[in-house]
Amino acid sequence: MKKNIFLLILFLFSAYNLMAIDVVLPLDILEKQQEIKNFRVEVVLEICTYAGQNSEFFFTYYYEEPDKIYLETDDFVLLPKEALKTLQPAFFQADKYSFNYLGKEEGLDILELIPLDKGERYRLLLAIDSGNSQIRSGELFFQMADYQEEFNAQIFFAEIGGYSLPVYIEGILVVPTKFALGGEVKEYREGSFSLKLKDYAINIDFPANIRKRLSGN
Repeated sequence: MKKNIFLLILFLFSAYNLMAIDVVLPLDILEKQQEIKNFRVEVVLEICTYAGQNSEFFFTYYYEEPDKIYLETDDFVLLPKEALKTLQPAFFQADKYSFNYLGKEEGLDILELIPLDKGERYRLLLAIDSGNSQIRSGELFFQMADYQEEFNAQIFFAEIGGYSLPVYIEGILVVPTKFALGGEVKEYREGSFSLKLKDYAINIDFPANIRKRLSGN
């Protein structure tokens, strides 16, 4: 009888320990992104709003902390604000989010980031390679314009200069197609978009004209 009681106590103690263990979130990987003070990257944007009709846009994206951006291009670039945000290191500041650890998938830690600011209309899933301290991919869920529907975008990262940086983003967006006399959008059309990013230059001295553009933002 005493042996059975001892085994029961041992089992309950072990179960309590298992329940009491907190998952160690890989937040240091997110915080490492904050070391990036500025960067420049070449971007190709492709938008498809009609079957068989694609449009390509080319631009250079400049970022300076904490949230200044400048797009150098001869094209008119239309993109979801949320998709552009994901290119900024400040997007990953841990104190902006509550976190849900969703377990492992194919050896990667899956982390859900929910903005603490209730005015933000997005949430983010990240697949993190904790062993190599890298973000491998992400999925951004967001809302646009007056749409109640939740759109999503897939984000693929690569290790560049010791950091996890997005190299390809694809998803769905809505494009204004009809405007009222006052400029209000009357009709939208759903379409898809992709961003290809290459030739990153991190923590560099920008030319004077670029610094001036950024300071105006």
